[in-house]
Amino acid sequence: MEKFRNGDFIRLKNLANYQIDRISGEEENIFEILIKEDNYVEVRNCKSKIPISDIEPIPVNGKADLQIYYYPTNLMATYVNPGDSASVTKIDKSYYYDLFERIPYLGKNYQEIMKEQGFQYVHEIQHYLYDKLDHQRLKINDDL
Repeated sequence: MEKFRNGDFIRLKNLANYQIDRISGEEENIFEILIKEDNYVEVRNCKSKIPISDIEPIPVNGKADLQIYYYPTNLMATYVNPGDSASVTKIDKSYYYDLFERIPYLGKNYQEIMKEQGFQYVHEIQHYLYDKLDHQRLKINDDL
């Protein structure tokens, strides 16, 4: 398993030990690493420093990672004249791995590539997207 980096999604081994600061109040166990040090991490929506020993990877299984979606950055901006109504593009926040089936790449789709790579954890997919495809567009759905 690859080591964690800043920006990786992880979960806490014991969620009850930490005060979570989410607007929705939901206790979804998915967090983004903001700062990774040798012995601890700081994550979004939690004020505590979390020991490395208390975090774990999120399996790619459609359950633990269900609140993760793919955010394409190729949404086009449109010019709106004064007095005209602006069009709104709704972001598809459905499960990222299902959406990967519809994203073509080199004669395949993202889902086929991820299966070929044998990724078991979300952070491995994040690393691949960043290292090989020069982007990492996975996001956590905070609209819980």
